[in-house]
Amino acid sequence: MKKFMKFKIAVPIVTVVALLFYTTNLPVDAKRDKEYIAKQITNLKVDGKLGEWERAEIVAFDELKDVGGGIPKASDFTGQGRVAWNAQDPTRIYFAVEITDDELQDIHPDDSKWWEDDSVEFMFDFDNGMVRESLVQWTLGANGKDLSAAASKANTEWVLVKTGNDYIYEVAIDPTKPRGNPQFANPGKGDKFKAKAGLTIGLSFHANDCENGKREHQIGWIPGGAWDGLAYGDLTFDAEILTVEPAGKLALMWGALKK
Repeated sequence: MKKFMKFKIAVPIVTVVALLFYTTNLPVDAKRDKEYIAKQITNLKVDGKLGEWERAEIVAFDELKDVGGGIPKASDFTGQGRVAWNAQDPTRIYFAVEITDDELQDIHPDDSKWWEDDSVEFMFDFDNGMVRESLVQWTLGANGKDLSAAASKANTEWVLVKTGNDYIYEVAIDPTKPRGNPQFANPGKGDKFKAKAGLTIGLSFHANDCENGKREHQIGWIPGGAWDGLAYGDLTFDAEILTVEPAGKLALMWGALKK
């Protein structure tokens, strides 16, 4: 009888533990106001040529962030971005950002007051904590050289192509690799990141538009403060695969890649 009672008690305990493990390991469905669904692109090369990005969703940088009295004229600044991933390389998040800016400001050294130089910022809430302490920032300068905040040569592969007033940033960020500025590195956040279909994290990516020795606008995909954990969008990784056929025609495939 005692053995039977012990068995009856043990079964619910094991069940509860199993349920807790299962629920805490489910992908987080954060449900912020905006969502970017990142598709897989299997043939990505960080070379500044965006042909393989053709089918990826484009979002406009048309929302004010920390600075600006209004959206600038298109002749002054415009921007847009795309995001992708690849199940064969799941620790990397890929970005294609296109900026048109009539004046380049580059007056500060690497990793110093980067927000007052023309640059693009990529900010993540890997844990969906939605508080400042959860956030990690990567910043890449419009001079094609400066890596600031958490960005480092170890964790960021990027190319910037400048043609007149047009800038193309193609970027691969790996948050599991060693980070840059300790003040912004936040090493406990995202250091074990691994994308998978259905996973959702927080994302804000935006540009600093600087002229006359100061930042005149900060413009991105999501309105609100760059360091406001509630002013982010959902970045959801999707199993759908966008590929380019050898003939150059774009094809759409479904399902995750087999490793």
